[in-house]
Amino acid sequence: MIVFGTALSLYAQKTFSFLGKDLRYGIRGGMTVSSFTGNEHSVGKLGWLIGADFEIPIEKVSENFFIQPSLLIISKGDESTTGTVDIGGGDTGETTVTENAIYLEIPITAAYRLNLKKVSFVFNAGPYLAFGLGGKSKLETNATIFGSEIGGGYEANTFDNIKRFDCGLAAGIRIEFLKHWSYGVQYDFGFINLAEYGDTKNSAMLVSIGYRF
Repeated sequence: MIVFGTALSLYAQKTFSFLGKDLRYGIRGGMTVSSFTGNEHSVGKLGWLIGADFEIPIEKVSENFFIQPSLLIISKGDESTTGTVDIGGGDTGETTVTENAIYLEIPITAAYRLNLKKVSFVFNAGPYLAFGLGGKSKLETNATIFGSEIGGGYEANTFDNIKRFDCGLAAGIRIEFLKHWSYGVQYDFGFINLAEYGDTKNSAMLVSIGYRF
């Protein structure tokens, strides 16, 4: 089962000269919703991201082709719940697990800009590398026993239970309009099985709105 997340980001871009080329760069930040694959109880987890992007033109291929490396600090992870279940004798219980994983992530994508009259479409795809910086995981249990509500839980370091290193594929499309604005959708496919058991890979969809100076 593939579980996806979404991210809403706002970024600004400028240009500078490097090795005789005009490079565009910018910053972005926003929110994310992320999940792990293979988790049938996942409901997705809200998070955040901040970072910087660069555009390196490759004129030998095409004037509209460029490499886009980025440097992001991003909150991924997952949230899952069992829902309310009957534990016998008319009693019920529900367990929610929230796993927050903060990464330093470096996507390096190849991109092509298709210019039309009023808008431009940017298609991009490439690998990403990520290293876990930290994060907490929480387990919360609520139950109704003999008509009385009880609850409890505990907290642990997320990367005590999953691998810190991750890599995968990022692919997406961005629409640029009104000279300065853009709207994009991107999907991240994690390749690394993060846990020692099951199928636990990062999976995320990013939805972004941007502004270029």
